[in-house]
Amino acid sequence: MLWRKSAVAYFTAWTMVLGVSFPYMTLGGEAWQAAGNYASWATIIALYAVPSIFLYGILVSSLLELAARKLNAAGPGEWLASGLMHVIFGLLFGFVLQSSLFSIMGGAAAILFFVIDRLWLMFLPYLKRKSRMLLLSAPILLLGIIVGTVYMLSPPKPPFTSLDAVAFATSGSGSTIDFFPKQVGVVKLQIEGYDVERETTVEGTDVQEQYLVHFIERWRKGEESGEYRMVYEVTRGSMGAKGGKGNQPPYQRSSYGYIRGIIDNYC
Repeated sequence: MLWRKSAVAYFTAWTMVLGVSFPYMTLGGEAWQAAGNYASWATIIALYAVPSIFLYGILVSSLLELAARKLNAAGPGEWLASGLMHVIFGLLFGFVLQSSLFSIMGGAAAILFFVIDRLWLMFLPYLKRKSRMLLLSAPILLLGIIVGTVYMLSPPKPPFTSLDAVAFATSGSGSTIDFFPKQVGVVKLQIEGYDVERETTVEGTDVQEQYLVHFIERWRKGEESGEYRMVYEVTRGSMGAKGGKGNQPPYQRSSYGYIRGIIDNYC
């Protein structure tokens, strides 16, 4: 019985994973990462569904079947009662976790488990060894077909350019980078009597789609002058500081001064 319940749990888990992840499947459009997104969602769903079905589902279903045998229950009445008890225990799984969503999912998984179990009992004697192996591999093949289809229908991965690197590096907020141009260029302004230049530049590296984005601040007031540089290594989706060089400016950085400088330079 344990082997049969494990096989039923296997098919139930796959049915839940493929069914629940289906709404997250995107065909065509502009999402080049659609296949990866779908696979990620399927993996997340599997992390919850597989342990629950294999541990809780097998235990509950086995206990219910042993109880039915002890009571000598059989026929349509036993099917109805057993199916109802499967659903009730599936719903209770969500109540234990205090989640209505898990209750619905647990109830759906429970009725699937019961139906697949009964079908397995009916048709297993008629299946040859090769047919059983093919049946066991079918869910994996189906997932591969889905991911492959999504991948083929998705547009090619766009290149990650130096302009993209600058846009990514300046996309955040709440840091010193906020005071620098959001694109390659220089902005000039005055802060507390200092003539200030803030420049954003970018250079490539030997690594494909990896760039160094520089944020340079220069200031002058009479004979006093200085420069400070910050460098960030930027790749697609990630950025890391590569250090700074020079002295911090002697004045208080001002977002108003930055905005005023942009207006003066572009008007």
